[in-house]
Amino acid sequence: MKPFPTFLTMLFASSLAVAQNSPRFSGLMFGDYYYIIKSHDPAQTDFQAFDYRRIYLTTDYDISDGFTSRFKLESDPGVSTLPNGKLSVMIKDAYLDWKSLIENGHVILGVQGTWNINLAEAIFGYRSLEKTIQDLHGISASRDMGISISKNFSPVFSAGILVGNNSGNGLWTNRYKRGYIYIQYKPANEMVILVDGDYGGAPLKRYLRTGDVVVAYTNSSFSFGVQGYAQSKDHSHPDGSTLTSYGLSVNGWVQLFDNKRLVVRFDHWNPDTRVSNDVQNLLIAALDYTINKSVHIMPNIETTTYTNMKPDVTLRGTFYFTF
Repeated sequence: MKPFPTFLTMLFASSLAVAQNSPRFSGLMFGDYYYIIKSHDPAQTDFQAFDYRRIYLTTDYDISDGFTSRFKLESDPGVSTLPNGKLSVMIKDAYLDWKSLIENGHVILGVQGTWNINLAEAIFGYRSLEKTIQDLHGISASRDMGISISKNFSPVFSAGILVGNNSGNGLWTNRYKRGYIYIQYKPANEMVILVDGDYGGAPLKRYLRTGDVVVAYTNSSFSFGVQGYAQSKDHSHPDGSTLTSYGLSVNGWVQLFDNKRLVVRFDHWNPDTRVSNDVQNLLIAALDYTINKSVHIMPNIETTTYTNMKPDVTLRGTFYFTF
């Protein structure tokens, strides 16, 4: 082969290799125009605004055949706004995945997702409408700084364990840790069963334990799923007794037309089983209009009822897109 064509071939091959190992960027954004019809807080009634609720910008990079990494930034007006009121960003994910250490598995070190929230989000979808019941009520953070090991034992069975700081994606503030575990089983292509739990230490021996179960069935025409959790915290009542909470979430959608779905969700939440007048019920009804696979418009209504307060009723026009 002549030298010049050989040089061109080598240059093209090296350029292709570099391109294949380039960082991959992706992201999403969702938000609403909302109008608060009723609120248990009179100051919020008739309030309306355009707002975004979440922006992600994600970078994934393959360091080598055995190592991948992720760095994700998030902007959330509820938690990342600066003291002067300016919108800001925070670190959502920052981890190294040593995927070659375990066959069909992952060893992840860094700020990463917790399974009790993120696996449920993946099963039900529609995070753009509302957080999962555990995330919504602060039962667990969606992120933690630590190390995890997970493995796909077969196409239908996987499991994992994570040990983290119990600090979310914030600064470490105490010496106690939190352990998470999950088992996921898919008896059929349309069905998934998830069992997960966690155990965490805390000052004054206020140890917490959480158990969670998700069962869902999804095909091309409809989806139906149920999630139930229970959590106990030792010595958390004023008298030193255990505080117990539980929640039940029912999620579903029905395909109406090629690009329209009716989405419904109902939550029942009791933050303290010793108190009978503090129960909350959440109802969401939405029409998901898929403009294309990456852009959705979802008019919806969200209602929260309380045992001893007036209800909250909010109309929203939610938008969601990925890139």
